[in-house]
Amino acid sequence: MIRDAFIIFRKELRNLLKDRRTVFSTLILPLLTIPIIFVGMGSVVGSLDKEARETIYTISIQDNADTRLPTILSTLVSYVPVSTDASPDVTVIFPRPYAPGTKAVVRMVYDSSSQKTQFAAQMVRQALRQYDDLIAQELLVSHGLSLTDLITLETVVIDTAPEAVQSGGGMLAMMVPYFLIIFLFAGSMSTGLDVTCGEKERGSLAALLVNQVSRTSIAWGKILHVMTVATASSIATFAGMLISLQLPGGSSMFGGMDVGASSIGSTAMLVILLGLFSTALFTAALISLLGCLAKTVKEGTTYVMPLYMVVVLIGVTTMYMDPSKNPYLFLIPFVNTIFALKESFMGMVSPMHVLLMIGTNLMYAALCGFLVSRLFNSERILQTV
Repeated sequence: MIRDAFIIFRKELRNLLKDRRTVFSTLILPLLTIPIIFVGMGSVVGSLDKEARETIYTISIQDNADTRLPTILSTLVSYVPVSTDASPDVTVIFPRPYAPGTKAVVRMVYDSSSQKTQFAAQMVRQALRQYDDLIAQELLVSHGLSLTDLITLETVVIDTAPEAVQSGGGMLAMMVPYFLIIFLFAGSMSTGLDVTCGEKERGSLAALLVNQVSRTSIAWGKILHVMTVATASSIATFAGMLISLQLPGGSSMFGGMDVGASSIGSTAMLVILLGLFSTALFTAALISLLGCLAKTVKEGTTYVMPLYMVVVLIGVTTMYMDPSKNPYLFLIPFVNTIFALKESFMGMVSPMHVLLMIGTNLMYAALCGFLVSRLFNSERILQTV
């Protein structure tokens, strides 16, 4: 049976390789689009930040004749002082009357709907803090003290997070599992429907079933084929992400942190591959089952799309979650893979969690594969042809 299953698997794989459009969309497209997305978004973030820093703003400082505040502000942001009537980007209003050194509530007026104005307001806040420190220093000097005399504690920060997290693994753990799961499912969806309900529409499934090959072998051959395509698509996506992080501007999405392949150890890479393979097998079996139940590709798509939306929802909701120690979460498909991948990127691999993930995925895959085999061995699969 296993030999026959691999015959079917090779047959489906040859058919796939003959379709250049499918090969391009499954393997080549992720390698091209992911770097474009990462570098493009990073370039946009960088250009917006550069534009905000190079913009010359209009700032009005009212009821404070002290020239030291404008001097401090000019070192932080480029601006032109204007009067109140000129509708400035940021207005700083001191109470009247105000003398440096007296307690006062300073109002700052700006429009937060503009990203550039928000940057200017942030610089004004920083200038006010420095101006306040300068005034406080003068008051202390008049009493024979300094700001350093008031500091009695020195804080030393010791980061106990794993080295992988400190080197950028935490940022990878937030985004990469989501993309991998989405592309894995998307790769399974098109191929799984094509080799099941797609063959029903074309009439080629009936010819395949009359061959002297076990129908169980046919079922598992198709499942292995879908799994291979899904895994290849997901790995291509992962490779595209690693490539994008090495390109100029690719790491801007991660705040400029130095992240890349060096942030992933050999153990983590093994967990990632095991998670992808086991999840791809379950996904392939599940989509093949739904495809066998459908009469047409259109009907199969209506079965699969709600599941796809659930997977997207799982990816989004877990993106900002920390790795969980709850073992029951590793019994839930897709959730277990995302958390296991998070742990691997953050250098927190748990053997128990990895075994639970693999065992759960294989168990669900075996169940779906058994149901697919039952359909292939019954007349129901022919009744929908």
